[in-house]
Amino acid sequence: MKKNSIVDFFKILFVEVPSMLFNIVRILMGVVARYGKTGEKIGFFVVGGVVIIGVLLVIGIEGSSTNAFCLQCHPYLAKEFYESPHGKAGVTCADCHIPKNIVGFTKVKLGGLRETWIYLTQPHPTTYKDWYDHYKVKWEKLAYKDNLTESACLQCHGAGKEYPYMKVKFEGINIHEALKVKEKGLSCFDCHYNFVHGYLGWREKMK
Repeated sequence: MKKNSIVDFFKILFVEVPSMLFNIVRILMGVVARYGKTGEKIGFFVVGGVVIIGVLLVIGIEGSSTNAFCLQCHPYLAKEFYESPHGKAGVTCADCHIPKNIVGFTKVKLGGLRETWIYLTQPHPTTYKDWYDHYKVKWEKLAYKDNLTESACLQCHGAGKEYPYMKVKFEGINIHEALKVKEKGLSCFDCHYNFVHGYLGWREKMK
């Protein structure tokens, strides 16, 4: 998708939606101004401001947590993602890349504003090959540092979860026990660095 789609999203979020909410509040304030007392007017103004800010936050948070939003900047990953086991299982970008704790969540959301600015002002890959050859390694290091941790994997693959990794078998062998991943202190990403993004490029190199 073109960069215009990102611009349009923020235009709607920060211009059109606030304008609509402001007009609604202005109409209601007109009613309060005519019939209400001074205290009621001030209270309504404060509540109206809080409501507008709250609605903008909800729209921004929810809208920027969808696959559609992520793929506006990373359309070259769409085919690979939706063909991966995670994509087919309905796992979203946010499930892995947005931490559930408040500190991690806030950090990622604020970082997203910076990344949007970088996307709009700096060179960006336009094809899968360009991303794989020139950006993948650098961006993976940033992801592991900022928003992709083993806790994200263990949400679904931890003990007692739907797909616990310690029960995975390949040709009758429990892979993780055989590799002694716990004893060796191996990270999920030591082996699964191509598990979603990069699989097609890796497979192509292995031919």
